[in-house]
Amino acid sequence: MIADIRGKISRLGSNLTERLEDNLTGNVFGVLRYMPFSPIMGEILVNAVYPKSIGEDIRDIQYGFWADKVQFWPYDREGEIDALIEFENMIIGIEVKYTSGLSSDDDISNNEDVEFKNKEEMKKSINQIARESRIISQKGNNKKKVLLFVADRESCKEVYTDILKRNIIESEVAFGYISWQDFLLQLKKLKVTDPYHQVIINDVIALLTRKGFEDFTNMNIEVPQPINVEQYFQFNIKSKLKISFQTDISIKGGLYYEFS
Repeated sequence: MIADIRGKISRLGSNLTERLEDNLTGNVFGVLRYMPFSPIMGEILVNAVYPKSIGEDIRDIQYGFWADKVQFWPYDREGEIDALIEFENMIIGIEVKYTSGLSSDDDISNNEDVEFKNKEEMKKSINQIARESRIISQKGNNKKKVLLFVADRESCKEVYTDILKRNIIESEVAFGYISWQDFLLQLKKLKVTDPYHQVIINDVIALLTRKGFEDFTNMNIEVPQPINVEQYFQFNIKSKLKISFQTDISIKGGLYYEFS
């Protein structure tokens, strides 16, 4: 709905297939803003974001109503970040991916083994995450600055590792990720007493499950009897298979043999 309101989807829906990520952003983050931040959205981020240090910083945010704190696809000359949440002491940018990769990238790398005299010597990358880190840096002023990447778990790890290795985001911006699989898992763990909020959460759970983000979380194996580690076990072979080849057949020379 948010994506539709903000004009990310055409009135006839003809470009919907091209806007799956915008639609997913609106359907998840747009819906969760109807509930208090700290016990819902904050709880999900605290327990699912990597690295954990970012989650601990988010734990300090104590907010109820936060719909007026979030902007979707705010314009900036560096690009459009999917969601921008601005609290009193922290600004959080969120980039959402569903099936596609980053919208832009290059080969620029500012490896840690290269010494720079000042920040200006570092090369600016057009990598989408790098550009969005500059947005967070400019808008964050003196606040803590966080940029979160939300995608499939495999994609999250790949992008996160590449970004850190190349050292292409702004130094004051903490970069982390949260996979859709972990997002869904934390949604299921929420303890909500308000039945109206539970309806919303159930809908988001159903949506992410439908998108294929449900994890295989356990393997329950029934053991008929408890195993006593003090005892020993003896294994016997009940039957043996004997293979015998008869080799006493005499072969008479001078004859011929026909095979068919």
